[in-house]
Amino acid sequence: MPRPHHGGGPEPPPHRPGGGSDPPDEPPRHHTPTAADVGGVAGAERAVAQTFERGRPAADAGTGPVSGSPSTGRPPTPDDLELRRWEEGYDNLGDEPPKFDVALNDAAHRADDAHTVDRHGPDVPLRRDPTMRTIEGRIYGDTGWARPMNASFRWTDHSTMNRTVNDYVRAHWEQIRNNLATDGVHQATFDAGHRIGEGFVNTGMGGAGPRRAQYMTTSVVRILIAIAPGTDPPEPFIVTAFPAGLG
Repeated sequence: MPRPHHGGGPEPPPHRPGGGSDPPDEPPRHHTPTAADVGGVAGAERAVAQTFERGRPAADAGTGPVSGSPSTGRPPTPDDLELRRWEEGYDNLGDEPPKFDVALNDAAHRADDAHTVDRHGPDVPLRRDPTMRTIEGRIYGDTGWARPMNASFRWTDHSTMNRTVNDYVRAHWEQIRNNLATDGVHQATFDAGHRIGEGFVNTGMGGAGPRRAQYMTTSVVRILIAIAPGTDPPEPFIVTAFPAGLG
């Protein structure tokens, strides 16, 4: 858990897609159509449940045709189409989790707003200097930042950043794969169990009073994974993965 250096102030709530904090630690505005685009997450969940109940259909698996296929004698329903879309996306993502180099990921997907290294990389200077872009300066909206923030953190080093991200993806790939197949994104907050980053929180009256940056170390990570637009088979990428003050 986070360890305040001189006592702690409250960490702002997790950023939500579409919000204005850490802009925009959220899915790209344009992404490959997914089950959520067609009929909503609820429909996708119903379809997934049907799959688990009767087995995933396959030409050689003997589990029976997908409802609405020609052998059933009726046209496919929206749930049938959603199930097919989910199955295709799930299968194409593969059983093996991807392995990420976060810096290369950011460079390859900059147009899709991948920005971990740019805003939270270990090379961003830590201590405030109003003439340059720093982690502490983000609390005050200094040079290089669009506006003040109530929390600002960076990774300890590149090795810790890559190892933490890949350990999480490997341990949670089934959940990530399901989320990506269903609605095109996976978002989570987790505790790495050891120090992974450092930064500052604004303890100035919860953001309502004079801004005051307090140094902290942290073990908490927020991560957002999405499908790169236009990729076939679908290619997951890290939109952002950053140390956070509190979950």
